[in-house]
Amino acid sequence: MVEHGQDEERQPPPARHRRPPVGRRRMLTWLAAGTAAALGGGVVLRQSLAGADEPAGAAAAQTGTATPAGHPHGTGAPPPAAGSPQPSTRPPVLDAGGRKWSDAKGWGGKPPGPGSAVRITDRVVLDADAEVGSLLVEPGGSLVFAADRTLTLASAGNVEVRGVLALAPDAAHTHTLRFPQVDEHRFAGGGMTVVDSDTGLWVTGQGYLRLDGAPRTAWVRAAADLEPGDTALKLAAAPDGWQPGDELAVTPTAPPDTADFSTAYDLVTVARVDGATVTLTGPLRHAHPRVATGGGATFGAEVLNLSRNVRIEGTEQGRAHVHLTSSRPPDVRHAALRWLGPRAAGKDSWDGKPVTEPVLGRYGLHFHMLLDTSRGTVVEGVVVRDTGSHAFVPHASHGITFRGCISHDTWEDAYWWDGPIDTRTPQGPSDDIAYDGCVASRTVFEPNPRAYRLTGFSLGAGTGSSARDCVAVGVQGATGASGYEWPETSEGVWTFERCLAHNNLQNGIFVWLNAEHHHTVTQYAAYHNGGWGIEHGAYLNDFDYTASVLYGNAAGGIAVHALGRDKGTVFDGLLIDAAGQSDYAVTTLKHQLAGEAVTLSRSRLTGYRKAGVAFRATGDGKPDDIAVLDCAFGGPAGSELWLDPDAPDPTRILFRPAGQTQTVALGKGGGPGLAGTPWNATTTPAEAPVPPRPVALPALAFTDRAPGTGRVTTG
Repeated sequence: MVEHGQDEERQPPPARHRRPPVGRRRMLTWLAAGTAAALGGGVVLRQSLAGADEPAGAAAAQTGTATPAGHPHGTGAPPPAAGSPQPSTRPPVLDAGGRKWSDAKGWGGKPPGPGSAVRITDRVVLDADAEVGSLLVEPGGSLVFAADRTLTLASAGNVEVRGVLALAPDAAHTHTLRFPQVDEHRFAGGGMTVVDSDTGLWVTGQGYLRLDGAPRTAWVRAAADLEPGDTALKLAAAPDGWQPGDELAVTPTAPPDTADFSTAYDLVTVARVDGATVTLTGPLRHAHPRVATGGGATFGAEVLNLSRNVRIEGTEQGRAHVHLTSSRPPDVRHAALRWLGPRAAGKDSWDGKPVTEPVLGRYGLHFHMLLDTSRGTVVEGVVVRDTGSHAFVPHASHGITFRGCISHDTWEDAYWWDGPIDTRTPQGPSDDIAYDGCVASRTVFEPNPRAYRLTGFSLGAGTGSSARDCVAVGVQGATGASGYEWPETSEGVWTFERCLAHNNLQNGIFVWLNAEHHHTVTQYAAYHNGGWGIEHGAYLNDFDYTASVLYGNAAGGIAVHALGRDKGTVFDGLLIDAAGQSDYAVTTLKHQLAGEAVTLSRSRLTGYRKAGVAFRATGDGKPDDIAVLDCAFGGPAGSELWLDPDAPDPTRILFRPAGQTQTVALGKGGGPGLAGTPWNATTTPAEAPVPPRPVALPALAFTDRAPGTGRVTTG
């Protein structure tokens, strides 16, 4: 049966599907279920909340599969019990043989219109543009957009999917789901169930969402310097799927002593594509030089393609959202999600003006507490742009791969999930999250001077996660802001390799973590950031930074706040070239707690104005415990080391230059040091923990384009 409300000529307020009220007894039942979830019944709770009027058992029975239990908090989700069925990740074959939306007979005489609350229980093919008040696709029902037509479905209210919703056009056409009448002032936020006032796309119960656009290479680097006035881009590789009319964002690359170095983007439109050459409809306004960082790498500006032929949109005046609680993994590929992430009036003001804050749980693409049922989900080639809150949110949802995705011009941390409620409470984990070739571009906050620790990628709690071949560029923010962050009380063990941070207003990497585990960062590059290439804190942790390049960052290459916890933190085999931008290549800052040694070894430090390593721990902190071993120095001026007279007498500073066998310990005293070097320190012979080794300069192996992606395949 198919139902829709009556249309009225007076354009009434959007019709909405009524959900059963949540009474006190029902809420207590949910709270009791939450207690069971902590003991392994999390999926049952999640399903019951996702479709409050659809029993979880009945939903599971429709597909013939059960979902394994998970644990929403603690150190991670337990493995499924022996013999438990695994969530199916095989995409279904879409049935495009349903009745046509435009066929009046299927609607009882008149197709639904702007005032209609549409409820679909059978198979429907959208074959014409449509406008409704709201839409509910029931279990067993489906709405499939016709692949061979350009179509727009506009909904004034919520679209809820308990059955199937599919936007999968051929390459010549475009499918759009638009929410043109969102009132952000009415949003309530939070919770697991659909909220009538919080207009957006909700996928609940056992609902299946397919957004399957034509593949486009998400980004490619420029193969040459780009100058103001240029009307063509020479790329490092020929992009797949780019079309005339596509909108591109060209990222900033200029040094941090250049005006607007972190915001000088060019937004341009494609006129023609000839192999690796893209002709534009208008000229560039900014210079985007290629940057030779050393380590065998030269980086051109990333050229991001922001266009897709599947689109989910709010409007500039009213932002919607996408919220997934379905236990059936979606397929979300090559879609552009725009004007999402609503904001609400905040309680604070800045410079005499009120500021806004994000609405809890209403984000760009939000996987909400799916636990193990999300395993196998792939989000590929998706763009989230012009969005008022977090872009990609796998909250307590495990096993999701984000490949070739772009966040551009979004507020709040771009790639993120819910943090802890305070600094004493651990963050809930999301395990086995993969960011593969993803970009966080122009991440912003309101107001920017209060954007402490804003980040492109928040590398949160959980196990088995990875970030590879990613780019963080143009992240704004204040103290502690960064391209990549290991956040406080949110320790996750990540594989982190071949990631790039450049032209962020503050740092490339920011670590503020008291870690219990050992962490490794390798093949990392940071250039032209306005702060540090790496700002490493907080108190005690063990990190290995290897085979990486830090070039031309305004504050310097590395700031060290933390001392070691167990094995100690090691910076080994780095090329740190200040490129004349900073006084020091490496600086130690205040240590809150005494700990194990930090080692800087087998690295080359160059391009600094005053000294390679400055020991600047402030007078009220704990003393330095640092070893600088087998490093080469090549600053155009200054010396290898400098000991701040205001620093406390160090526990230990060991120094052995590259190619030498003698190790000395530095102490306070203002002496000239060895051979008259102006270290502002006394020196005494000492023993190093390791024998002399040669400098090991990095050889970077970065790719110049996003990973390949493809359409959904079935069968």
